[in-house]
Amino acid sequence: MVKRDLNKQSSFEFDEQGANEVSEQIMNSYNSGFIGEGTALAGNDQDVGTEG
Repeated sequence: MVKRDLNKQSSFEFDEQGANEVSEQIMNSYNSGFIGEGTALAGNDQDVGTEG
């Protein structure tokens, strides 16, 4: 088992440019729809009127 030094301070840095790039990638993915969206929409046309 690895022992950790509880007195050691952790250092974290915030990279604003990196955060902005990741945010832009996430929003681009969100706005482009989901994988298989075209297939799902085409499949809905075949299912019209099958309920009830």
